[in-house]
Amino acid sequence: MTVAMKILTSLLVAAAAVSNAQTAQVQVKSSGNYSVSLEKHEVVRDGDDFDGMSLGAKARLTDSLSATLSWADASSDTFLLAPLATVEIEATRVSLGAEYELATGAGRTVLSLAYARTSAESEVGVVGDAFENNQFVLGARYEQALGAGFTAIVGATHFINDFEGQGPQAAAYEARYEDSTTSLGVTLAYEVHRNVSVHLTYATEDALLGLANADNTISFGLKASF
Repeated sequence: MTVAMKILTSLLVAAAAVSNAQTAQVQVKSSGNYSVSLEKHEVVRDGDDFDGMSLGAKARLTDSLSATLSWADASSDTFLLAPLATVEIEATRVSLGAEYELATGAGRTVLSLAYARTSAESEVGVVGDAFENNQFVLGARYEQALGAGFTAIVGATHFINDFEGQGPQAAAYEARYEDSTTSLGVTLAYEVHRNVSVHLTYATEDALLGLANADNTISFGLKASF
């Protein structure tokens, strides 16, 4: 178990204990019509780990429906893609989508649909265009307040990849990354100030770019609503 996962587990246990000590049931409430988020991601893979940052924005259109927009930039370690083909990937991803939320028990369920496009190139070794990936992204998550400022979130995201390798190593990129994948995740968020929260997320796959064959993703983030 990674250090980040141990920290997340400890925080979840502590938050649950606080929640159980309270007599009133707490329900997640929407805050404001707009929100922005900034996240740092570490995608663990077999030799080609990615580090990335993402910036997201959400605008509420109705009581239940919101529009979403996100941008991400990520770079891999230098790794051996194929015999005599060392690469280091720089990828940029843009996503546009929508979310629909509904009250569910003591919390809420959020369903999402987005379209994303990723462009990547290698800047070391075999230099040049690496791949392009067009995605449809389906998501579902459940959020429930635990009390004392904590919120727990569990969810699943399915990335439907339309992947195209480029350059002399196109086939190697496709073999490594092209399959569609489903990522399961758990998040613990804490409201540090009114409408400002921090969160820690563990996901079972590549939750940043949605590329196949990742081990997990650890994300740390800040979100502000207004």
